[in-house]
Amino acid sequence: MKMITNYPMTERIRSIEPFHSPRNLFLKILIFAGVFLVANTVQSCILTVGMLPRLFAWTIEKVESGAVVSTDEAMAFIQNMLLDPSMTLITLYSTAVVTICCLLFCRLVERRKADTIGFTKKGAFPQYLLGLAVGFAMFSTVVGISYLMGGLTANGLSGGKITGILLALLGFGIQGMSEEVLCRGYFMTSVLRHHKPWVAVVSNSVIFAVLHGSNPGVNLLAIINLTLCGVMFSLYVLRTDNLWGACALHSIWNFVQGNFFGLPVSGINAGDSVFTFSLNEGMSLANGGAFGAEAGIPTTIVLTAVILILLFVPFGKKTEAAA
Repeated sequence: MKMITNYPMTERIRSIEPFHSPRNLFLKILIFAGVFLVANTVQSCILTVGMLPRLFAWTIEKVESGAVVSTDEAMAFIQNMLLDPSMTLITLYSTAVVTICCLLFCRLVERRKADTIGFTKKGAFPQYLLGLAVGFAMFSTVVGISYLMGGLTANGLSGGKITGILLALLGFGIQGMSEEVLCRGYFMTSVLRHHKPWVAVVSNSVIFAVLHGSNPGVNLLAIINLTLCGVMFSLYVLRTDNLWGACALHSIWNFVQGNFFGLPVSGINAGDSVFTFSLNEGMSLANGGAFGAEAGIPTTIVLTAVILILLFVPFGKKTEAAA
């Protein structure tokens, strides 16, 4: 079976002028770091504003009780506050800043149009729906494998509030899109402009994994799986010739993980969920431990299978011709 390496997106991106992006990969990475730093700084300002009322109330309570607030104690309080489900929602919605910054950079600096980022109008809605279905099926398979391996115990319905679940769905819709626009829509296509597809896929996937390196409970297997996630999302974008499907897939993967099955999302508690599952002790390879299923073997199995399908299985007229 022949590996599919020719993608319509590659030809489109390389044929469009103007497209102001340096040829040197190292420079591309430096520029990416700058864009990410600006976006992350603006997002941090938004989060800080969201945290100030609770931080002030906690500080006043400590002062009135006569306690001396140390820097370590304050940092621990802030860290715990960031892990609170209510702050998780603010964090999810604030990621819209990342999408906006990337789109502005691509349009104003690189002089690019939306279709070079992957936001093609034709078939956008069907591709988004397909991405939702694929993402739901993929993570449900991960949960099924983990359950069969003895990593999870099903506890039934959680009784989570429907409002909280719907707010999380919208939040993950924004968050999933922000990461896809940053890593695939902007950076991968920028690399694809002057380099081979495998360079674009590998470079953005490694960066994608590194960006999650400070999440709670992260370990080596989590980093490996996050890199595989990046590869899978990248190939999905290239095979479908648009970014919409990957945005949906990424968003529903995170939402289903946290707010449908009630599992940690990259080490973070996502709040209200439809079902709850307990992580069985001593079975971290099967359930991912504190980081969640993304640090488990079932995720490795599912991602590897999907990557092989995207690499070798023809589908669609354009892909078959390119293969």
